[in-house]
Amino acid sequence: MSRKIFSLDIRDTGISALLIENSLKGSRIEARMHVPYADIRHPSDTQDEDHTAPGPLAGALSIVAEAMDLSGAETIVSVPPKFISYRNFQVPFKDRKKIRQVLPFELEPVLPFAVDDLIIDFQIIHPAEKTDILVSVAQRDEIHSILAALRQFGLEPYMLTPGGLSTAACLAECREADPDFIFVDVDAEHATVFIVVSGQVHVARSFSARLSDPRSRAKKVADNIFQVIAAFESLFLRDFTLSRIFISGQNPDMETFSREIQDTLGIDALPVNMLDAVQTKLNFTDDAEFAPGLMNTAMGLATVEILGLRTINFLGEHSIVRRYWEEYKNDFIKTGLIAAFVFVLLMFNVLFEAHFLQKEVNQLNRRIAFIFQSTFPEVGKIIDPVAQMRTLVRQEQEKNVFSGKIDQEVMNIDILNEISSRIPAELDVELTNFVRGEDNLIISGHTDSFNNVDDMKSRLEQSEILKNITINAANLEKSTNRIQFKLKIDL
Repeated sequence: MSRKIFSLDIRDTGISALLIENSLKGSRIEARMHVPYADIRHPSDTQDEDHTAPGPLAGALSIVAEAMDLSGAETIVSVPPKFISYRNFQVPFKDRKKIRQVLPFELEPVLPFAVDDLIIDFQIIHPAEKTDILVSVAQRDEIHSILAALRQFGLEPYMLTPGGLSTAACLAECREADPDFIFVDVDAEHATVFIVVSGQVHVARSFSARLSDPRSRAKKVADNIFQVIAAFESLFLRDFTLSRIFISGQNPDMETFSREIQDTLGIDALPVNMLDAVQTKLNFTDDAEFAPGLMNTAMGLATVEILGLRTINFLGEHSIVRRYWEEYKNDFIKTGLIAAFVFVLLMFNVLFEAHFLQKEVNQLNRRIAFIFQSTFPEVGKIIDPVAQMRTLVRQEQEKNVFSGKIDQEVMNIDILNEISSRIPAELDVELTNFVRGEDNLIISGHTDSFNNVDDMKSRLEQSEILKNITINAANLEKSTNRIQFKLKIDL
């Protein structure tokens, strides 16, 4: 999945714009453009020297919008340093919401403007019980003018940050070999000095630098650097060892300017090429020559967005989730409605099937109850017909099985077989009845003599499973002239 990033750097004398396509494979600069306000100013224009007025900005944006395809692009913008002021504070908590609530009261005594006329944001330097923060304020009217000019071309930025700050943050992230350095962002009328310590911007200050001579301008900026170093040492109670200065900006003679600062301060002062600097973290491709003096800040803005670095944003907390919600909320709402409709259909189908399944269950229950009543009509109360039927069937089965307490349960067929095997075939005996109880049985029949009864009793007593054989009756039947007998046998 790829996205387009429109990075816009607004300066004193013009705008610089980059259109970047970012994807998982890397980032590619699709278009670049620098439009000086002088190119779109007409002779009849009666505006004063405030070149960042909405008129020139809108004219420059119209040229960029015609040259670049900005549809669907994520817009990020840097504000001219002339509208920005920085302060450092220490607050007794690290919760961002609490810090934002107390900032107006902290700023009011130290600024020459009414707090209500300013837009305020900050970044945390050291989160601790006493948290150091860098605060940036911008004039509300100027910010609204910039936003109005952008909206004329359908551009709704989600990040609006001070010019040069994003470049300093990217250098701190990408140049791991230089954790401590000073970065100077130079414009036609202003210069901003950033002190970076341990890869974090600690102090930032903007100064007027309206000198045309590069050497005089460099000396003034060098004096400002000394002032910012003194401010850092006073704020953080530690020495700052100046080892390297990086310089960027729209300076007509950057080589002379850098050399003069280097000679004045006695340390290396190097012009920055942001495209080369960010290659350690990102894979950027560019088909044309990159102009560092014009495009460094725009490149820094895009890099902050791609790397997800936290920086000052006058439009509020930069939330990726919130930004995507605002951009695609209509699609999300449509998708949510469709998903809700599908969910309702699925639930209706589930309820419909459950209704018919319940009808089938009720029919089966009625059939089970009918079978139970037909099988066991003597049962009056039916609670659980299946469980009751199982219990009654098991009881009926147990009735047909001998339950006497012998070593092994003896089946009736085994008892009959034992009796039959003990009585020889030549003995005239006929059994007519077999009644078995819990622990005994009674057999009855007839024979031709009393001796046969005694003989049969003696033979059955030799069995291992038949015990205590008693002759309950032995009588002569006159009609048949045979002996009717009845034997009781214990098991």
